[in-house]
Amino acid sequence: MSAQPNILFIFTDQHRLSAVGCYGDTPCKTPNIDRLAAQGVRFETAYTVCPVCSPARGTIMTGLYPHSHGICSNVHNLGSSVHELTDNPDLLSRRLENLGYQCGYSGKWHLGHGSENVFGTDCTPSLPKDVGFTGQNFPGHGGGGFLYPEYQDYLKKHGFEHKVIEPEDRERVMLYGLLDGPEESTVPYFLTENTIGLMDEFQKSGEPFFIWHNFWGPHSPYYCPEEFYEIYRNIEIPEWENYRWESRKINRPHQVKIHPSAENLTWEDWAEGIRYYYAFATLIDRQIGRMLDHLEETGLAENTIVIFSSDHGETLGSHGGLTDKGWHHFEEIQRIPFIIRTPEKYNLKGVVPGAVRNEWLSLADVYPTVLEFAGDDGTGRPNHGCSIVPLLRGEPVEWRNKVFVEFYGVNGLATSMVSVRAGNLKYGWNCSNRDELYDLDKDPFEMNNLIDDPAYADDVEKLRKDIHVWMQETRFQGRAMYQQCRLGNYKEK
Repeated sequence: MSAQPNILFIFTDQHRLSAVGCYGDTPCKTPNIDRLAAQGVRFETAYTVCPVCSPARGTIMTGLYPHSHGICSNVHNLGSSVHELTDNPDLLSRRLENLGYQCGYSGKWHLGHGSENVFGTDCTPSLPKDVGFTGQNFPGHGGGGFLYPEYQDYLKKHGFEHKVIEPEDRERVMLYGLLDGPEESTVPYFLTENTIGLMDEFQKSGEPFFIWHNFWGPHSPYYCPEEFYEIYRNIEIPEWENYRWESRKINRPHQVKIHPSAENLTWEDWAEGIRYYYAFATLIDRQIGRMLDHLEETGLAENTIVIFSSDHGETLGSHGGLTDKGWHHFEEIQRIPFIIRTPEKYNLKGVVPGAVRNEWLSLADVYPTVLEFAGDDGTGRPNHGCSIVPLLRGEPVEWRNKVFVEFYGVNGLATSMVSVRAGNLKYGWNCSNRDELYDLDKDPFEMNNLIDDPAYADDVEKLRKDIHVWMQETRFQGRAMYQQCRLGNYKEK
């Protein structure tokens, strides 16, 4: 590649694969994400580094696993070691700055609240503009972005209001409702307006840009205009294959995430919530289409790499009525979408439009991939991921044969869990509970724990050693605890 490309990184929040059309048979409509996949490359087996918002985002900015960058839970939660992302020359934005890039930001941050004191300890505030970005500067998580002054000012300017019509005809399994306003009044539309504005502003300078666009969704609450809900109102939502898994009878960490009313809910209660989740995903997809259209209309598409992914998935009632994320090793929250489209002029041999690749990808790979595309030679750069650029060039690459996911708790509850996926097997280490092993060829919905099956004893020992090596290689500070627990002495009570 010659000139430095622009890079648009579109990142959704809590986006399970059943809400991405190109990842399989689903009622969910995402024609613009599907269009991106048809024009680029879709990775089938991509995984988050941690199924929690802040740790995953910290990895995007640092290239390190959460146990190394220190944002081990959501910032300002008990359990996180770092609460305001520390500015340093190796942050993705700072590296790109040094390469001559303009860095733009839209949407959810969740890597700091801009606080000078956390739990009685002084710290340096960290918001996007503190670490090299221009654009929006929203602190914390923001609960959907509805209350931020910039959004409220946008509503007033255009004569809109944020008004939610909440259904009353059934027990809601999560927060959802209709917005009494047009698409143009929604947070996803507002964020996309900002990103389009950044594209136009950056294009004038002639310098390359990197824009990180972060949607607050389809994380709950699932709010959308009626036109999007109407797409799904009368559509049957098939039961998850593992919906009737007996979650309450199995003593594992997932107990934390069983819906408090699970025993009284019907599948139709869950299905109605899923309709709103899919409607929200389709609203977001519409905005992705607006960004892709703008790239084409302005000629920017000819030199802009587009990457689409998400921080982690969502359970939505799967595995016996589980909610949210974290506290288990299941695919619903660990596996993520990952699609990349590169300009035709680069003529990358490994980029065949519509291609599907099966290499094990980690969210940690975003950092080195973006930097290699931008021209960083990697000298002195610490990171735990691998650039996928050689794969896209069609070069012979000795790629990883396994992928790791870690979890340390969230919302004031702590634990230590590590998953390793290798081939058809997934092994889950639980520091304070019985370990887990699933054969995804025979049991794709992870309902049968094989940890005590003699036929898999050698596999279990190998995967335990793989975790130990990974801990050593990535300077995992908890490996002494792992060594004490790794023999699997925890017995079911």
